[in-house]
Amino acid sequence: MPAVHATFRSQSHRGHRQESKALVVAISVLQLAVIVLVWLLALVPVALMALGAMVIQALKPAAAKTPAPVDS
Repeated sequence: MPAVHATFRSQSHRGHRQESKALVVAISVLQLAVIVLVWLLALVPVALMALGAMVIQALKPAAAKTPAPVDS
């Protein structure tokens, strides 16, 4: 009985063209860039709203701390 040397991987990749490593790296970098861009587009408006809320909160106590005019 002959020994079978074919593995699952070699059987599943028959007829498929091997992609170059440079192409795989380039596609991976582009995918990562798209993910980062989407995260930035989602986080920038939230960060600006949080910054605006902090500025408003910082200005309100300053306006409340001004002494009222004293009538003598």
